[in-house]
Amino acid sequence: MENQRCFANRFDDYPGSPAAAPDREAAVPLVTATIERILRELPPLGGPRGCQGGLYSGVAGVAYMLYHVAQCPLFAPSREAYLRAARRVVDACLRYQEGGGEADADTRAAFLLGGAGVYAVAALVYRALGLPDFARPLGKFRELSEVCTPLSFLECGSDELFVGRAGYLCAALVLKQRLGMEIAIFDIYVFLLHKGY
Repeated sequence: MENQRCFANRFDDYPGSPAAAPDREAAVPLVTATIERILRELPPLGGPRGCQGGLYSGVAGVAYMLYHVAQCPLFAPSREAYLRAARRVVDACLRYQEGGGEADADTRAAFLLGGAGVYAVAALVYRALGLPDFARPLGKFRELSEVCTPLSFLECGSDELFVGRAGYLCAALVLKQRLGMEIAIFDIYVFLLHKGY
């Protein structure tokens, strides 16, 4: 029986040869136009529902996208503009988080669907802009490790990627790689060692 949760890939595999590599410079105008369209179509950031959803289904994901594009050398001329736009978006998401916007207290530590992702992206964007304020969202991110420490803190799966500790640890790894600093989440590491991971 065929799985209905996927689709057939109708494209050839990338052969890996330099001759078959896509023309990166030709993609820049398309990417730039897509970013401009996304920014035009953002919901009002100050609105009651404008900053819900985290990275996966909310506007915080736009800030994460802008951060990543700003790191690409092909977009160096737009780097500062993209980082400033990312800051506007992530600042609104932080206000939403800190104003009690998170509906489910258990998903606060979620990287993709909760507050941990917002704090992680804020730290990345602030650091990329050279702002000393990056330590504040980083501290908020660290505090959320306490949510992930109990064995079963979520009914849907405490070790799950979207809302569980796997996602939180993924965010900690991203922060370590991008910021070059260890994120102190000792209690979760001890828990995982105790659990046998």
